[in-house]
Amino acid sequence: MPEIEIDPTTRIEGHHSTTLEVEDGVVTNAKSHMDMFRGIEIITLGRPPSDAPQITQMTCGVCFTCHRQTSILAIEDAAKRAGVFDGVPENARILRDVMEGLFFIWNHAVHLFALAGPDYSDAVADTGFDRLNPAAVAGGEGGEGYKRALEVQRTVLQAFSEFGGRAPHPLTYAPGGTAVQPDLETIEQVRSKIKAVNQWLGPTDAVPEVIENVQDGQVESEYAQGLHDIVSLLVAAKQEGADEVGVGPDRYYANGVFYGTDADSLALPRGVYADGELRHPSKADIVDSVTEDVEYSWYTDDSGGQPWDEKPPEPDPEKSGAYSWGKAPRYNGRSMEVGPLARLVAADADPFDLRETLGGGATASNTLNRLIARAQETLVVRDLLTDWIDALDPNGVYNAGWDDDFTGEGVGLWEASRGAVSHWVRVEDGQVENYQIVTPTLWNLGPRSADGTPSIFEESAEGMAVQSVSNPIDVMRTIRSFDPCLACSVHVQSPEEEYESVVEPASATPGGSMTR
Repeated sequence: MPEIEIDPTTRIEGHHSTTLEVEDGVVTNAKSHMDMFRGIEIITLGRPPSDAPQITQMTCGVCFTCHRQTSILAIEDAAKRAGVFDGVPENARILRDVMEGLFFIWNHAVHLFALAGPDYSDAVADTGFDRLNPAAVAGGEGGEGYKRALEVQRTVLQAFSEFGGRAPHPLTYAPGGTAVQPDLETIEQVRSKIKAVNQWLGPTDAVPEVIENVQDGQVESEYAQGLHDIVSLLVAAKQEGADEVGVGPDRYYANGVFYGTDADSLALPRGVYADGELRHPSKADIVDSVTEDVEYSWYTDDSGGQPWDEKPPEPDPEKSGAYSWGKAPRYNGRSMEVGPLARLVAADADPFDLRETLGGGATASNTLNRLIARAQETLVVRDLLTDWIDALDPNGVYNAGWDDDFTGEGVGLWEASRGAVSHWVRVEDGQVENYQIVTPTLWNLGPRSADGTPSIFEESAEGMAVQSVSNPIDVMRTIRSFDPCLACSVHVQSPEEEYESVVEPASATPGGSMTR
């Protein structure tokens, strides 16, 4: 039986690999390997809770902002449960949403143009549309779609930095609210940068016209060029049969994201879809339902279980049967797909019926629908973002104050662009006693659980036809459709060198301690 080893599987990170067993041209067994140790939770132990966001945002250089946000939500939740904190001011909540929204747009653009999009570049180029021809980029002529997308990504990060001070690893989000109060000039600078993004992307209601243009081969329009580029990718992926591969179990879970101007609801709601039914569980229901399985992970048995109770990851590299440094999160014992597709299913949203008409159904889990959902969500978030910027009050209150001296436990439920992320913290007398991070890539690409149930990716790969063992392109396209971010799921170790980084409180900020 041929065995295919794909290593690495992603374009920017080398610590994920996949083993496929193939029989008669069909994948019979898939194993998703996370090849590095993760242990950043350990660094938070014994520190003041306000240090945790500063440390855990460095889990990743891509998902930096959502880890900081989720960590802050966790410690603020713990303080609320302890009765020493009432919540953040509305302006701070909106400013956090603005920064998270900018991050979503930037990250989706990275995915569509740099990480997954090139999988379909040849198919797009075959139509004669050279804006997405990577060979033309290398030759110095053509490829304007990729070049413009890079310029827009830079503009979005510049807008983020106007509020965040820097990217990655901003200091603006702080326990109790934000550490800055933006003035009118800064708000206008961000607004002008968003305007440039809008000109590239075009209005959302142009989608039907753009689809018609692309299907008619009229893709060189000067109008909404970014939207034409994205739709060209989707149409090419459809022609490549992406709607028929990477088929998942149609089970989705979303924590929900963006409070906007309403503290009691989420712009994209929490939701669980399984067995053809959509439910909107409470936060307490989600907290009670999430567990981590470590049967096939190189961690000790007590590193798994309910995140509040399990030990921070304790390595067990000689563990028999294990094949991943990732854990296996489960919702009521079941694997769940997370990401933009899960969020839009939870929101019961399929803008312009794109998944229904192109992807085999609005709730169908497949490689094409994951791409479509990212494109749809880019437009949804862009439209929300404009409203939130208008709602910012430069004369408002942005921090409610903060004090680390409490005892309690809390959880932050949020969404990275690639899916549900949660941070779990227990604080004892003003110090972090326990900390866990459950990342979206663990949900999608973790290992099997103790009952042998594969992860979402493993299940979607098994049964897939492989035309060439030397080029399992559909498997690669499926892996990338999940937009894996392994830096969030594992961490770096060196067998030859030892490194030590001392992080100590420096000076107080309006929202807590600043660390360096």
